[in-house]
Amino acid sequence: MTGLSNFDAYARYYDTFYADKDYESECDFIERVFQRFASRPVHKVLDLGCGTGGHAIPLSRRGYVVTGVDRSPQMLQGAKAKAAWAEQPLTLCEGDICQLDLGLAFDAVISMFAVISYQTTNADLAASFRTARRHLERGGLFLFDAWFGPAVLAQRPTDRIKVIEDHGETIIRLATSTLDILQHTVRVNYQVLRVRGDRLLDDVVESHPMRFLFPQEIAHYLAENGFRLAHWCPFMALDRSPTEHDWNIAVVALAE
Repeated sequence: MTGLSNFDAYARYYDTFYADKDYESECDFIERVFQRFASRPVHKVLDLGCGTGGHAIPLSRRGYVVTGVDRSPQMLQGAKAKAAWAEQPLTLCEGDICQLDLGLAFDAVISMFAVISYQTTNADLAASFRTARRHLERGGLFLFDAWFGPAVLAQRPTDRIKVIEDHGETIIRLATSTLDILQHTVRVNYQVLRVRGDRLLDDVVESHPMRFLFPQEIAHYLAENGFRLAHWCPFMALDRSPTEHDWNIAVVALAE
């Protein structure tokens, strides 16, 4: 991913904190998008910001030929290990989604779990959309999810804590947030503590700036970078329009 201060340290705990994330249901949603909006059958998929393979591996298991790209070598190591354990063929590449050029065309490009919201500058947002377009032929499908500006401003970020017990250790994630309404960003400051008994084993501090996006902003940057907006909806709710209650939205675009 681009825009991260030091995602590799946090990556050590990524799968632990998102073990309860329902990737299979999210892949069901992705397939519904393919079936409803793709102009041709989807076989080859490029996953921009694939992380540890949470979507790429289930999609591979369902018969798609998936190429995953991520900026973090640690995240890719996790994806590689999980793909090997699942005996799923995956092509994995280290790269920045703002600059990537594989010289290949895919039927669909996906960018999930708010990867696009990590593109906090206009230049990076446009560049990430150009990367998606570069890897699609005319009519190819681009699906991403992002933080929805109206909901972020209505609900406002809150401080959070998550505690996980893992093999005799306690892993604590503290998250505090700073909202910048002029830059359309939320800076999420993480501290991760790993404790065994009264011993502190690890203390990771990272800052993740996240951009929230507005409808006309999305439409503009898609059009400027070779796409036609086909649909938007709350993430996982294909048949409903986004409201200020929907922090995450999904956006479907087709390559012009």
